[in-house]
Order: sequence, then structure tokens, then C-alpha cells
Amino acid sequence: MRARRLKRGRGVLGVWLLCLVSGPVSAAAIGMPERSDRIGLGLGYARLTVEDPAGASAAEWVVRPLNVVYTQPASGPYRYWAEAFYQDAVLPASTTDIGQRVRQLGLRASFQRRLGVPTVGSSWLGAGVQLARERFENRHRLDGAGFLAQSYPQRSEFIPALLLNYIVEAGLNGWDMAVKLEQSLPAGDGSREFSLSVIVLFGL
Repeated sequence: MRARRLKRGRGVLGVWLLCLVSGPVSAAAIGMPERSDRIGLGLGYARLTVEDPAGASAAEWVVRPLNVVYTQPASGPYRYWAEAFYQDAVLPASTTDIGQRVRQLGLRASFQRRLGVPTVGSSWLGAGVQLARERFENRHRLDGAGFLAQSYPQRSEFIPALLLNYIVEAGLNGWDMAVKLEQSLPAGDGSREFSLSVIVLFGL
């Protein structure tokens, strides 16, 4: 099962990387100036589930309360995007799903290419990696009456993940607002997320 997930994730990442390196479009060609290094803060909303080794886990919409972002131009239409993040969420238990508290502290890094797609501002396609310290606490399953049926040991480990992201940005009087869609694909028994984030960026 894990091997199939990894194979599928590598295939999706391969297509994404092909889009990144094919047909570059310069910023000047689409009328957008090159930007300097920027830093920002983001707030997100994510569909979270866990690849739990003991069984299925529920999927839940959770808030991503803290994301610190840094972005730096690379050559041509490319740039680097990095994030430090913290997340604390609770997934509900049922007779079939393992409930647990999920805490994450980690870093994300992506390499992105500006697209020549007509949007309000500029759009970017990216791929990268995530490394997070993840803690899975209060792991349990309930019986049909809603009482505790089984508990599981706490887990805590560093888990890498592949990232695929798409960002749209618009400049607003000396600062920029970005909207980011991102999918994370864990390489092990970790958290899988699809997220929407709103980020405010300031030039350095």
C-alpha cells in the first residue's frame, strides 16, 4: 500500500516538474517587474488526514494558524519559496477511524516558475519538499456506543513529504497578497493535506 502511494506521488511530482522546466517565460515578457527578497505571514485552511499505521483516519478541515514565509528570486522566471509552520489539530474517532491529536512543526521549501497565464497579478507553479516533526497523541478508536474501544501508543517522528503548489499574487501599495493552493504527499506514515492559504508579503 505504501509503495503504491509513493509510486503515485513520484508520478505526479514528475509531471509537475516537467511543467516547471518547460517553456520558461520571463517576467519582463509578461510585463511584471522582477521582485526582491520578501518575507510574510500566512493563514490557511487545510483538509487533513493521517496515514496511520494502525488503520484508517478521518479527514477534517482544520485551521493553519501560523506560517512564516520567505521568498527569493532565482534566475529567469524562477524563484525559491520557503516556509516555517506550526499546526495543532484534532481528528475525530469513530468505530472505523482512529482519532488523534496531530501537532506539526516544520519547514517547507519549493522551487517555483512564473506562468504566462492571464491572472490578476502573477501566477506561479511549484514543487518542493517538507520536513516536519509530527506528534500523534491520544490515538484511539470508539465502539458503537461512543465509548473507548481501543487506544494506541503515541507516535513522534520526523516525516518528509512532497509538495505541489500553485500561487496567485497581486501587488497592493508596497506589499503583496498571495493565495496558495498546495498538496502534501507524505513519504511515510504522516499527515496528508490539501490546503488553501492567504499570505501577506513585504519587500526586504
